[in-house]
Amino acid sequence: MFSSSKNIESIGKLFLEFKKYLELQKEFVKLDATEKITVILSVAVAVAVVLLLGSIVLLFAAFALAYYLGGVLESLSLGFSLIAAFIAIVAFIFYLNRDRLVFQPIARFMARLILKENDNE
Repeated sequence: MFSSSKNIESIGKLFLEFKKYLELQKEFVKLDATEKITVILSVAVAVAVVLLLGSIVLLFAAFALAYYLGGVLESLSLGFSLIAAFIAIVAFIFYLNRDRLVFQPIARFMARLILKENDNE
């Protein structure tokens, strides 16, 4: 009764379907990982470009302001010193708040990207 050829055939078909399912799951995981890596790399490149261009703009703005302050204060070295002190203070404040400004947003972004549920499921 339990060993009929129909049952064996059904078990064989079930096994083949399970094997196909596992192969499809493997492909899905590969595609999902590829998508997430692509998003991470594209965000990293975009942030790097914006930071590079923003740094160049800030550098020229700092030079312009330093020269302006040097003319107003009649001491070019004092103008550059004031700008350097301002940048050092901003850098120190940024360093003190690095967890809130850098680490936590990156961790939230990565967690949202990796742990999000797919729309199809």
